Amino acid sequence: MGIINILDTEISNKIAAGEVVERPASVVKELVENAIDAQSSVISVEIKKGGITYIRVTDNGRGMAREDAEIAFLRHATSKIKNEEDLDAIYTLGFRGEALSSIGAVAQVQLYTKRSGDAEGTFLTVNGGVIGETKGEGMPNGTTFVVNNLFYNTPARMRFLKRDASEAALVTDIMERFILSYPEISFRYVIDGKDKYFTAGDGNLTGAIYAVYGKAYANSMIPVNYETEHIKITGAIGKGDAARPNRSYQSFFVNKRYIKSIKISNTLELAYKNQIMIGKHPMAILNIGINPRYTDVNVHPTKLEVKFSNEEEIMRAIYHCVQNALYAIPNVPKIERTQSPKSEFARDEVTTKEQIEIKPVPKKEEFVRAADVDWSSTQNPKGSKPKSEYAVNIGNEYFVKKQEEIVDAFRGIEEIKEQKIAEETPDSIKIDILTNMEEANSAESALNPQSWGFDTENIKVIGQIFDTYIIAEADGIMIIADQHAAHERLKYEELKKELEKREVTAQMLLAPVVVDLSATEMAVFSENAQNFADMGFELEEFGGSALLLRATPEPLSEEGLKGLVRELINQFAENRQEVISEKMQRALYTIACKAAVKANHKFDNKQLEMLLKEIFNLQNINTCPHGRPIIVTMSKKELEKEFKRIV
Repeated sequence: MGIINILDTEISNKIAAGEVVERPASVVKELVENAIDAQSSVISVEIKKGGITYIRVTDNGRGMAREDAEIAFLRHATSKIKNEEDLDAIYTLGFRGEALSSIGAVAQVQLYTKRSGDAEGTFLTVNGGVIGETKGEGMPNGTTFVVNNLFYNTPARMRFLKRDASEAALVTDIMERFILSYPEISFRYVIDGKDKYFTAGDGNLTGAIYAVYGKAYANSMIPVNYETEHIKITGAIGKGDAARPNRSYQSFFVNKRYIKSIKISNTLELAYKNQIMIGKHPMAILNIGINPRYTDVNVHPTKLEVKFSNEEEIMRAIYHCVQNALYAIPNVPKIERTQSPKSEFARDEVTTKEQIEIKPVPKKEEFVRAADVDWSSTQNPKGSKPKSEYAVNIGNEYFVKKQEEIVDAFRGIEEIKEQKIAEETPDSIKIDILTNMEEANSAESALNPQSWGFDTENIKVIGQIFDTYIIAEADGIMIIADQHAAHERLKYEELKKELEKREVTAQMLLAPVVVDLSATEMAVFSENAQNFADMGFELEEFGGSALLLRATPEPLSEEGLKGLVRELINQFAENRQEVISEKMQRALYTIACKAAVKANHKFDNKQLEMLLKEIFNLQNINTCPHGRPIIVTMSKKELEKEFKRIV
């Protein structure tokens, strides 16, 4: 008798469900994707106990007919594709016909659905893959799924679930990706009876970012819009100072489908070199629009992985998209007040100082010039005309302040500043599309002479503070520079250029320096001896466990040279898997840092001026090789605010 058995439908369904439904977050993902495919404009998600005991997803989409609802839970039942050719034109999020079957196999499900125009909707239940009661009921248009007791019939899987809070966090992460990918849909997300997110669904990505990450991050984002013959990339990226210690703030989408890709993440971070500190990761929300025939989303049932037919073209487009956006803005952090002024408006600066609470958020069109207001026809006291430049209409009352103070005081209208900046930006500020990713990463390729935000030819050096920071001024802006970071960057650029041309100048030491090493360190040196030679070190083995250093690219003290050689060897050991150029780059960082002038070093004004001019010649590189800022600025206006000269 043979030993091969044909599994029955119940067992095979439970096995297959494990590929799609791993945890509550998987259920939410699949149900919300179905709601989006149903052209919903409003989607509500509620979970309890991390989604293990209760998940409800409600939408106002197309709904289903009764005959469709009855077969929707069968394996490979789908409305998204009909034949093999449809696999080359998938614009929907779901298409495999496995989600509802998998959910129904491992949970107790209730479905309420109704199409517009039908007299009544359909209610049915599914328990462990078995369709139960089916009947007609009155209900609103759209579809609601209620999923109870996930994995009630597969207790082995329950043991792999985390605590309720951890499972809820994973669901929250999925919901955040949907909110960022579909700002045109209004999402409501409820955890254990408490609202977590509620979005307007107005199509504004900035509003979606605000809802998910908060105001500070929303203000730190730069919109991106880049297009080639086959690819269109839209979304937003974070400024360098918004970098995070992990990649959780990176969201990548292909035709609005959330994906995970370490290659895209690495390309993004390559574009951010010289913009963020080492060990930090940039924020990004990027949607890659591409013809589906050039992608394969059928790699895995979860559809979190996508293959591209021309991956190099995609990575190059992402790189240039990010680079163009970053270098189109000044790369100089500004010192500003951390708190905005309170929303206190005088009804009339001439007649009263009464403070009022303004709850409505004014729209852009509600701002008018005070001179254009007929104050006698408003509720303004005495009908007097204010001295202020601008007014905002709330109800039938006009409240007055200067425009910039109105902007600072009201949440959600930062676009006025952005519009003003856009109107004042000269047409001459343009960034050429870079033709090579490595070339784009060099200092010479990032040319943008106006990117500093002030005239670099009209700098007045004031002096030093704490023998560490340079103070200068230009165009009503106070400039503060870190002399060590500046000198470190200049040293690095100089060494890199010499290394690229194979013209590193080795400086002979008056007396050779003996560097004692361990056996492991000697082995690493032997593997990287040529790298040391290329960087300008002249080293030779001296006995069994030491090196004799005769020449170095930068002069340092004897102890400094010993420490430098050991540190470089340790770096090479830690980065065995890196390409040689990456190893060399990290080594140059270290050499430049050791050779740069340190803090607490006194300079005269002439030396400070020369150092600043060399930094300005780099044009838009404003970080040391490790990513720390070189220059920060503070406007005269902000300084005067601190001293209450203006309010």
